[in-house]
Amino acid sequence: MGPAHYSAVMADQRDDTTFVAPLYTLTEAARIVRVPAATLHNWARGYVFKDVDGHQRSSPALVTTTRGGRGAVVPFVGLSEAYVLAAFRAAGVPMQRIRPALERLEHEFGMHAALSSEQLKTDGAEVLWQYRDRDDDGDVIDSLVVVRSGQPVFKEVVEQFLQTITYRDGRVALIRLPQYPTPVIVDPRRNFGAPTVESRGIRVADILDRVRAGEPAGDVADDFLLPVRDVEALAAA
Repeated sequence: MGPAHYSAVMADQRDDTTFVAPLYTLTEAARIVRVPAATLHNWARGYVFKDVDGHQRSSPALVTTTRGGRGAVVPFVGLSEAYVLAAFRAAGVPMQRIRPALERLEHEFGMHAALSSEQLKTDGAEVLWQYRDRDDDGDVIDSLVVVRSGQPVFKEVVEQFLQTITYRDGRVALIRLPQYPTPVIVDPRRNFGAPTVESRGIRVADILDRVRAGEPAGDVADDFLLPVRDVEALAAA
């Protein structure tokens, strides 16, 4: 899902480039979705690994990027993909085995970037469950999906991530970051996608820069019209 995949995603999003404009470096994106920078780099660029038999294999990119090199290369659609991958990672799914599942989802949904599609939340568990007994990836699907009351649903750890996502026109439009004790969102239409305190529209980085420079939390809170406890909680997150 590198530059070639980016072109396909651009076609899907041709009426709104907000979600495909590069906003984040790989390091920034990794920090936001709370995975190691090396992990995000592998998701965005692909990597080579050895299987259990010692054979060298390659894993394609899983996250949409605009190009190689440094600087901002991750668009919001790529960040949203990485966020969902972080949920799959939390469920214990080896990333080198997630590609077949993604290909099935993209085939069933008839679109690129299935990870950023609302259909992943509404239909993804059922689609994956249909493939459970058809191939060798049943254990991967078992890591993601469970049957409750006869209905395939994502496991709780994945569902908790998906519940923090707001969709618009079938695509991820906004993410509420669970690592913060006060509501913080990532929205490409606000502050160029930087983590933002939802109630005030203030970048988290602007608050943290002042606290880390030694300013009292009370003074920072007064300037931004925030409760002191929120400033202290953001600094501790």
